[in-house]
Amino acid sequence: MKQIYLASDKKFLGVCGGVAEYFGVDPTLIRIAVACVALYTAVIPALIIYVVMSFVFPQQPEGYVAAQPKKMLMRSSQNKKLSGVCAGIAKYFGVDATIVRLLFAICMLSIGFGLTIYIVCLVLMPTEPVQVITDRQI
Repeated sequence: MKQIYLASDKKFLGVCGGVAEYFGVDPTLIRIAVACVALYTAVIPALIIYVVMSFVFPQQPEGYVAAQPKKMLMRSSQNKKLSGVCAGIAKYFGVDATIVRLLFAICMLSIGFGLTIYIVCLVLMPTEPVQVITDRQI
């Protein structure tokens, strides 16, 4: 049976990384979801639940090797209009970046929380490394 552990490559306490390892997804997705839920519900109760989870989740046993996610959620360094958030999300889910940009625009204009989600993604998503092309590769 699978066991959930605190992540060894933790950003804060390792809860989001542990949940991501358990489900086999990129920890950035879980971090974005937790940050958005905390911002739109109440920050203090969400923070308390997060800290309690860090005490409830066990530490990884010695020699434990977590499975790496197959795909990493990163801001695009090539197909970007503003900061590469929408292009990175599109690449992760295998859809056209224009669709993701339209969804963010609709959320910003109709519901009003698209800008907050975009800023959270901008802060939490790492930037994709730039590939340098040399004359030997051309």
